[in-house]
Amino acid sequence: MPHFPEPVAVFRYFTELSAVPRGSGNTAGIRQWCLDKAAALHIRAFADEAGNVILKKDASPGYENHPVVILQGHLDMVCAKLPDCPIHMETEPPKLIWTDEFISADGTTLGGDDGIAIAYAFALLERNDLRHPPLTVLFTNDEETGMYGASGLSPDALTGELLINLDSEEEGILTVGCAGGVRVHMKIPYETEMFSGTVVKLTLHSLIGGHSGTEIHKPLMNAITAAADILSAVRIPYRIVSLQGGVRDNVIPTSCTVSITCQSSEIRNICEIVSSELDKLKNAYPLEIYAALSSESYPVQHGKTLTEQATYDMIRLIRRMPNGVQELNEKLKMPETSLNLGIIHLENGILETDTLIRSGNNAKKQALAALLCQTAELAGGEAAESGSYPAWEYQPDSRLEQTACRVFRTHFRRDMKIETIHAGLECGILAAKKPGLQCISIGPDLFDVHTPRERLSIASAARTWEFLTELLAEL
Repeated sequence: MPHFPEPVAVFRYFTELSAVPRGSGNTAGIRQWCLDKAAALHIRAFADEAGNVILKKDASPGYENHPVVILQGHLDMVCAKLPDCPIHMETEPPKLIWTDEFISADGTTLGGDDGIAIAYAFALLERNDLRHPPLTVLFTNDEETGMYGASGLSPDALTGELLINLDSEEEGILTVGCAGGVRVHMKIPYETEMFSGTVVKLTLHSLIGGHSGTEIHKPLMNAITAAADILSAVRIPYRIVSLQGGVRDNVIPTSCTVSITCQSSEIRNICEIVSSELDKLKNAYPLEIYAALSSESYPVQHGKTLTEQATYDMIRLIRRMPNGVQELNEKLKMPETSLNLGIIHLENGILETDTLIRSGNNAKKQALAALLCQTAELAGGEAAESGSYPAWEYQPDSRLEQTACRVFRTHFRRDMKIETIHAGLECGILAAKKPGLQCISIGPDLFDVHTPRERLSIASAARTWEFLTELLAEL
């Protein structure tokens, strides 16, 4: 796109950084990009041992004695794509699509979460005509897979008293609290036997999917649990050879593939049963109008498969595992505790699952994690927790919150909506490292994040830039 909309610097930086592959665990390139851009702007910058990038800019004239403000976002993005998309996201960047209303990507996630934070920060850093306090810009590493950068950050890096997180996804919302989370990895062995015969590969695909926090309460089908529900209705003898579903533990799975072996004469009957069961599920999930099943047969195959009993036991375990919203917070009218079965993999008789638990209550979060670990142990396997992070508890009427609401009301002639979210923000970790740190989270309208339908509102991104610059001028 030869001409960028206003604010030009924001969209120019967003386009430049989008050319750098930056999936979680693959952030060396975007980290170096940030350091190179900072050097070109004569901005002090360094990377720490956890892979975070910290940049510093002096106050504008007259603001030298104002409290330091930390602007914070994260370096990585979720890499998800459509099944037929040829882009290798480990080495190739998203291909941006511009319309009058939105920026999206061709067949992949966009990376607006959280590329827009990086773009906002560098647009601020290059300007010398804006009014602002001393700034610390913090880009954390591998937020999407466990907030590892924030967890590994030294408290000494939090040199400010006020923190503005730029990782929210709805304009006009002032986020002041969030759920904590923990990941649970289960590994369970099942009895196998050798087989020789027909293999049928069944794939449930084209589900809506979405963010496992902000969209977990919606009537969306989880491809993994849906596949188990469908297969549980098959009474014809079959055995599972392999199973693969989901791409990220923080994404509601959109597809799941199960390979089974059975008598050749029963293939048609099994396919008819699973097709009928999918139709029943679609009636229960009216949003999933595009959900579909495909099948492929391979007549002569050899290898390991689960026994019939192990197949039954595994399907039963998946169906009995908790998934989705587990408890509602009646006061806040939002999920209190949830679980997303995000990834499943079965090969050579070893079942592995990756699950993300979220809760606004740390005790309930740990209780659900303990239940999963017990489930794995009872099935003869094991489970391990990782990436635990605390809930960010709301501290009402802080100076930062009051100033943000006043600036928004003055500039846009309407009130901000104050809320907490059922998703992970790094404010909880950062606030725990520096008691007394005042935090808020803002951002422009982003839709369908963590999916190939992700898109960023151009107009909203521009308005959020106006709000951010006006807010800094008042701090």
